[in-house]
Amino acid sequence: MTDDFRAAANKMLEDSAADPWAWLTPSVYECARLVSDAPWLGGHAERLRFLCAGQGADGAWGQDGFAFNGTLSATEALLAVLARNEPADDVVSRDRVREIATRGLAVIRDWLAPGGRYAGGAPVTIGVELIVPMLVDRLNGHLDRAGLPRLAPPAGCAIDRLAQLRQDAEDGKPLPDDLWHAWEIATPAGPPWPAPHPYAGSVSCSPAGTAGWLREAPAPDSPAGRFLDGLQRDRGGLVPVAAPIDLFEQAWMLNTFVWHGVGHDCPEIVLDRMEAELGEYGIAGGKDLTVDGDDTAAVLNALLCHGREPSLDGLMKYWTGDHFEIYPGEPVSSPATNGHTIGLLGRYVAERQEVRERFEPVLRRNVDWLLDQQDDSGSWTDFWHCSPYYATVCAVEALSVYGGGRSAEAVRRAVEWTLETRQESGGWGVRWVTAEETAYATLILRAGSGPGIAEAFDAAEPVLRNEVVDETITPLWLVKDFFSPIRVVRAAVLAARHTIARAR
Repeated sequence: MTDDFRAAANKMLEDSAADPWAWLTPSVYECARLVSDAPWLGGHAERLRFLCAGQGADGAWGQDGFAFNGTLSATEALLAVLARNEPADDVVSRDRVREIATRGLAVIRDWLAPGGRYAGGAPVTIGVELIVPMLVDRLNGHLDRAGLPRLAPPAGCAIDRLAQLRQDAEDGKPLPDDLWHAWEIATPAGPPWPAPHPYAGSVSCSPAGTAGWLREAPAPDSPAGRFLDGLQRDRGGLVPVAAPIDLFEQAWMLNTFVWHGVGHDCPEIVLDRMEAELGEYGIAGGKDLTVDGDDTAAVLNALLCHGREPSLDGLMKYWTGDHFEIYPGEPVSSPATNGHTIGLLGRYVAERQEVRERFEPVLRRNVDWLLDQQDDSGSWTDFWHCSPYYATVCAVEALSVYGGGRSAEAVRRAVEWTLETRQESGGWGVRWVTAEETAYATLILRAGSGPGIAEAFDAAEPVLRNEVVDETITPLWLVKDFFSPIRVVRAAVLAARHTIARAR
């Protein structure tokens, strides 16, 4: 049995090491931006077919609660197809495109009408206050040309700021660094931005942002053009919400296996690259992304657990005095990130007597901060993931080992909350039972004891054994659009199955 789990873990790691992009679900939002802004890019036919085939029976794209940005983006893209005469668009009949776009537009009108589901505000995603008004503005351009009533943007949109950013882009001024990932907000008109490209390839790992920066078919030697073409070729024309984020994928998988005792053999090439990419401010989840505290903590822990000796100086750039930030000055702090930092610091201090004077006070304050973030229910929540089971497992993993005696009650409450929130049909999930959330719940319960745990494991096993963990899974992770990192989720499911097998 142990050999089976090791073989499965090794296969995941080997596949990830061979994949320069990471395996994410295709993004309706990003594919639609390419259909609208980059019909010259290879794979256009596959993306257009993907949009036309992906509309649900309700007229939206995506599962309930996760469909807003994708539906706005897909509908605008199809209206753009109808407004132009590109031979590349002929793979789907114009009548069919018109039918699908009309249904999408009807759904959006219902959502944004006074009293509608999203009139009071769009679902929270990264840059939503700029991305949504950009999409509504572009939809209204199509409606104006057709003589149809305009859409009102939902509450909370930064319309004036969007207008200023667009003007700045047209004047050749750079967007703020934190908006490079959403460069498509400045796309509607004008030639390519005249400043030299600041990255080796993509614009902040974003297909839509890169196409938005280019604005037209690039020269053959364009790094940005090569990035887009290489990504779409590798993914059969479809694109994820971000790529490459292979360092993120590998660090999360390795830490999952380490935390939960899944035997594995990490390819040395993975560790070598992590070491090579570490810089003064840590590391990013992938080339061309901004470095951040969460990926830095995860990569450092993965390196330490596999025999490497990296410095923690880069991580300390994100220390505020009581917790670690993902990005300096961020408005919303991340309990999941601080679960990662507590696990890293706890391991570092436990294994190195010479660093205790420096890092033990940081560890204690970090633990206190994370304990203060626990909800009255016993769970934790995080901005970067839709499910509290993710933030809670990140907190429980660290606190149960390195939190000290004052964390025992918090862990007990988290275990109790997990037992109480199992759905009657078996398994766990905020909206419906998912393999990902059931895996996290199982791993939370690993820190508990008592007769209820065995019963909960019995309920979890069928959900985990079914392993419906592919490109149709619920996208619970959040950036500009909702997505799922498939190998990361599969690693959690494997660890949960390993936990149940070991408990028996």
